[in-house]
Amino acid sequence: MTRPALTGSARTDALVPVAAQLAAAVHDHDAAAVAQLLDGADLPALVVLLAAMVPDDLTPSELLAWCDDPAEYARLRAAGVSTLAANGVLAARAHHRKPRRQNRNRAA
Repeated sequence: MTRPALTGSARTDALVPVAAQLAAAVHDHDAAAVAQLLDGADLPALVVLLAAMVPDDLTPSELLAWCDDPAEYARLRAAGVSTLAANGVLAARAHHRKPRRQNRNRAA
């Protein structure tokens, strides 16, 4: 019995482990692992697969919130917080730190 395709394509299915390892290497700031994983990879298929793995209902700043405080992200992950939840915590913190624009239509 054959396993159903995860992505609908044998080409991208074969890259799922590479994509997962690449995401982990990026989050670990491991440039050597990133370079090794990309070396000889089917880059067009890998790019499409990685794009498919990104939630499309979040803003770029929400998706990259973990970059704002890598130490806190690592602490949360080490404490057992999921990637999604840790990123959400950091995105919420970043949102609350932004200066609020004053409503110019409001009467003084």
